[in-house]
Amino acid sequence: MVEDIYEVLNYPERGRNESQENTLKDLGVKLIPFGKKKVFGIPILGKGWSSLVVYGTFNRKKVAVKIQRKDSHRISLAREAAILRITNNYGIGPLLYYEGKNFLILEYLEGTPIREFEVRKEHALSFLEQCHTLDLLKIDHGQIQGGKHLLVGKKCSIIDFEKAGFRTPRNVSSLVSELFLKETESAQRMRTQIHVDKEKVIESIKEYKKTRNITGIRSLVSAHSTVEAQEY
Repeated sequence: MVEDIYEVLNYPERGRNESQENTLKDLGVKLIPFGKKKVFGIPILGKGWSSLVVYGTFNRKKVAVKIQRKDSHRISLAREAAILRITNNYGIGPLLYYEGKNFLILEYLEGTPIREFEVRKEHALSFLEQCHTLDLLKIDHGQIQGGKHLLVGKKCSIIDFEKAGFRTPRNVSSLVSELFLKETESAQRMRTQIHVDKEKVIESIKEYKKTRNITGIRSLVSAHSTVEAQEY
């Protein structure tokens, strides 16, 4: 039996959600089975506790369609859409193409999670600047420290703002912990590659929390680098 990608619209129940299927088709969205995760044996991009992310096309663009699960405790995806409208103005996050009643059509960003990639200084600097901008906007992503939402591809991208909110931001400190302070293989590699001293990193983070001045952290990361960090 050929699995039908549109059956995922009714997840966690199996069966058709004809209303949503027709809405997407009327918009010109075509869903395509693709990705490392599976629902009902059907490949998709991602599966979370309140939403699914499905690959597709929209206006001749590759897109990621975020669909709220039927058993989600969230009222809607409106908060994530509102945050993306702000961050998109600063070149951060996937572009929001369309906000539906219980779905979002987003730019599909290709890349490898930071923990699985040979991260270079320019990647670290790019994520650092983006996280600093989020801090200044008082938007906390909420999942930076896990690493899987930091993608390195043609550009460095922060994805999945589902748990983001307007609260005390910890993006820079979470990023620095992920890149340099943890005992993961990727963090150990970064410390060796950039020759950063953990104690100096910790001191710079303490100073940053007081002042929101990124100069000290940027200097540690960019030492001996030919890449200039962009000022926002």
